[in-house]
Amino acid sequence: MTKMQFVEQAIARIEETATDRQKEATKLLVEALSGDVSAKIHLMEGISTSDIPTLLTPAINVTFLAKYAAQQTVWNQIAEEYTVPSFGEIKFGDFNIDPSALISKNGEEYIAGGLPVVGEYDEYPAVKFTTTTLNKSIDNKRGVRARLSWETLRKVGNFDILGKFTDAFATYAAKQEDIALASLFVTSAGAAGADWSGKGLAGNPALTTDGYGALGAALAASRAQTVDGVPVSASTYKLVYGAALAPTVDKIMSISNLVVTDDNGTYDVNASLVTGKFRPIEFNTMDLVSGGDTDAFWFVIPEGQARPQFLEVFLEGMRAPMISVKDSGHFSLAGGQVPVREGSFDEDDIQTRVRHVVDAVAVDLTGSVYSTGAGV
Repeated sequence: MTKMQFVEQAIARIEETATDRQKEATKLLVEALSGDVSAKIHLMEGISTSDIPTLLTPAINVTFLAKYAAQQTVWNQIAEEYTVPSFGEIKFGDFNIDPSALISKNGEEYIAGGLPVVGEYDEYPAVKFTTTTLNKSIDNKRGVRARLSWETLRKVGNFDILGKFTDAFATYAAKQEDIALASLFVTSAGAAGADWSGKGLAGNPALTTDGYGALGAALAASRAQTVDGVPVSASTYKLVYGAALAPTVDKIMSISNLVVTDDNGTYDVNASLVTGKFRPIEFNTMDLVSGGDTDAFWFVIPEGQARPQFLEVFLEGMRAPMISVKDSGHFSLAGGQVPVREGSFDEDDIQTRVRHVVDAVAVDLTGSVYSTGAGV
C-alpha cells in the first residue's frame, strides 16, 4: 500500500467518525481558509478556542494528512516499507535454504537459487522460514510542539496560524522519513554509514562528466560479490547521489557515445551500454545529514535482489504521523472570556503537537558499492 493510499484510508475513517457539528466546523474552516470572508466571520463567532480540540480535530487531521501525503520523499525509491508490532528489536523474516539437503534428482544437479527436481511420488523438500534480528531497534518516538500564546492570539485575531502549524509539521514528519534512511548512507562526520563497511570502490573514482569508467568499475565491483557462491547479477542498478553531483549525473545520462583511449587503442564506445543500467536517484537529504561534507559521494545498489537492501520501519497502527491540539480555554475567538472554571490554570496558550515513529535499517547490502569521489 502506498503512502497516498494509506492516508486516503485514514482520512476516510476520520470523516466517517466525525459528528455533525465537527463536519459543519470543517466545512466552515475549509471555506474560511479558502478566503471566504463570511465563513471566516461565522467560524470566529461560533467556535471558541476551547472548542478547537473537539470540533476542529477532524479538519486539522485531514488537512495534516493530506499535506503529509503530498510531500515528496526519496526513501520509497530506495527502501521497502516495513512495519513492526512493537518497540524493540527489528526482525526480518526470510526463507533459509540449505543446499546440502537438496540433492540432485534424475541426473539433474541442484543449482542454488533455483528449484530442485521432485521425483514422482517423492516428497517436496521443505525449507525453513526464519527471522533474523537486524542491527537496530526501534526505540523512540519523534515529535515537536508549537505554542500559540494568548497574546499572539489577540494580536492575530484569527485561527489561520493553526494551518501554518499543520503544514509545517506535515513537512517535518515527511522529512524525518528521508533523514532516517539518509543516516544509513552518510554521517555528520562526512563518512559513509557503518553498514557500508567494506563496500568502498578501489581508488574511490569520481563521477566525471563522462562517468563511463567510474560506473563500469562499480558494476564490476558489484558483480564480484556473491550470494551463496553465485555472483550478484542485476539488470538495473540504483545510482544514489546528493545535490552537488546532480548536474554531473544529468550529463552522464545524456551521453550516448564516447571516444576511449586505452591499451587497445582509440575507439568509440556506446556509453549507454553502461549508463543505461542505472536509475539515478538524487537524495539531497544526505547533504543535510552530513552538513554537505559528502558532496562527492555516490552509491550503487543492485535492483531485483532476493533480499531488500534497506527497510523503512514504522510502528504497527502508527504508520502515519499524528497531530493533536491542546487548548487552555482562556480566550474566545469571538471575544470575551470563557467560564472561569474551564481551561488550564498554568498557561494561556494553544499548543499543536506532531508525533511520528519511523526509523530505517539495512538488511543486506551484498552487491552494493560506494565511492567517496576522492580519486585515491
